[in-house]
Amino acid sequence: MSVLGAMTYDVVVVGAGPAGSTAAFHLARAGLRVALVERERIPRYKTCGGGLVARALRWLPAPVAPVTERVCYEIVVGLLPRGLTFTCRRPEALVTMTMRPALDGLMAETAAAAGADLFASCPVRAVEPEVGGVRLRTAAGPLRAGFVVGADGATGPVSRTAGWDTRRAAIPALELEAEVDDATMGRFASAARFDFGLPRRGYAWVFPKAAHLSIGVLSTRRGARELGRALSAYLAYLDIRPRGTRHGYVIPVRLAESPLVRRRLLAVGDAAGLADPLTAEGISFAALSGRLAADALVAGGLDEARVRARYERAVARRIRPELRAAGVLARFVHGPRPVQETVYRAVGTRLADAVADVASGVRTYRAALTRRARRSLQTQLPENSRTAG
Repeated sequence: MSVLGAMTYDVVVVGAGPAGSTAAFHLARAGLRVALVERERIPRYKTCGGGLVARALRWLPAPVAPVTERVCYEIVVGLLPRGLTFTCRRPEALVTMTMRPALDGLMAETAAAAGADLFASCPVRAVEPEVGGVRLRTAAGPLRAGFVVGADGATGPVSRTAGWDTRRAAIPALELEAEVDDATMGRFASAARFDFGLPRRGYAWVFPKAAHLSIGVLSTRRGARELGRALSAYLAYLDIRPRGTRHGYVIPVRLAESPLVRRRLLAVGDAAGLADPLTAEGISFAALSGRLAADALVAGGLDEARVRARYERAVARRIRPELRAAGVLARFVHGPRPVQETVYRAVGTRLADAVADVASGVRTYRAALTRRARRSLQTQLPENSRTAG
């Protein structure tokens, strides 16, 4: 269908990551005319640890078994350089390992199979809100939609048009897809590892894949100067001598305070700054926000005011409280080294158990951060380090 030469849809979703593909899948399954537009070819390389926790699996539109490289039932949480280490094991999967090109390809194919028109290798050149809809200029020609779901990240064309600004909350990360020898692979094959304190106010990780290790570092401090040194120090600490190329990227880790719906544009995933502030894991709330956006568009009957109210209310109820609770925990986990060491020595086992429970879906951050738990954390801190939280 076309109007004045433009293909017309009820909704155009820009960005075929987990948030965009989830939204497109549910919109198409509800019977709406949907386009899913991705600037890169599919599958395309995406720098990402690729570790899926249980809450992410719950919201993605398709089972990930076809693209699963390894399943970890164990999490190792450490504090460097003090050598404090806590191990949590569960009978259920804690982290399911994938590679993002395969994962994103599967989710985009799932959306297309549900009825979404998939436009790959199709950059969006302009997003132009107009009366009653939005016009997009793309490499495939003009598109027109009643609404646009912005799943194109914090700096994509939809985000820029709407004026969503999460740049101040973007933190740097550096990752290496490491080829290692069999002995090294065997040392790290069974667990997802998280080591805090290196770099400062950040953490490092090791995620075992089918035939290599994903190893990375991130810092909650702005600026990436120390990340290269931190990654080298981490590899030396673990006695890993890998082959591979380092990739840098940034992660929006704080929910934007501005409205998430502007002029028939809805923000989901990284465009809304929905990554977990404790672990910087973004796929869970990306997929959930995609589902919530789709539900609001369908239940709101594509009426601008009703869609806006439903989506903002759903995010406020389902996602914001979890991000706030994770942010409180992050103050302790990513705090100055004396604070970290005090907390880890006193409540490290309980803290690691809480993280494992959240990963496995047994508890939410809100349930883990009870008043008693918050008081317990606070009492471990030096007087001048305590916060009201």
